[in-house]
Amino acid sequence: MNHFGVYGVWRQDGRVVAIRKARGPYTGLLDLPGGTPEAGESPVQTLRRELQEECGVGRVAVLSWHGFEFDFEESSSGERVDGTHRGLIAVVDVADGVAAIEDFEDVAAVELIDPRDTPVTEFTPPFRYALALLDGQ
Repeated sequence: MNHFGVYGVWRQDGRVVAIRKARGPYTGLLDLPGGTPEAGESPVQTLRRELQEECGVGRVAVLSWHGFEFDFEESSSGERVDGTHRGLIAVVDVADGVAAIEDFEDVAAVELIDPRDTPVTEFTPPFRYALALLDGQ
């Protein structure tokens, strides 16, 4: 199982925007908003579409792009699924506040979190990496 996705990370009101995964290898964990490019989409187009669908935001400015690759051997429920998750994370500036979107595709909910108050075991590997990128800004 291999997956490529485009994701965004930013702070709103001093907290980090996260989504709670409803399905897939990271079910139940906090992850980045974003997803798989559709045919012919550029990374910027994918990012804007996904952030609109999953978080209700429309005005997005990309500050920087960062590639990643993580191997995984099991789902968050313990099911054996060997795979590689590759993609791009954009550190972004978002002019709009997020909407309270729930149960959209693989998103159970959009959450604003303080990573210092949340156990790291609740974060997907890409989310952990993105937090380090934000700390470096």
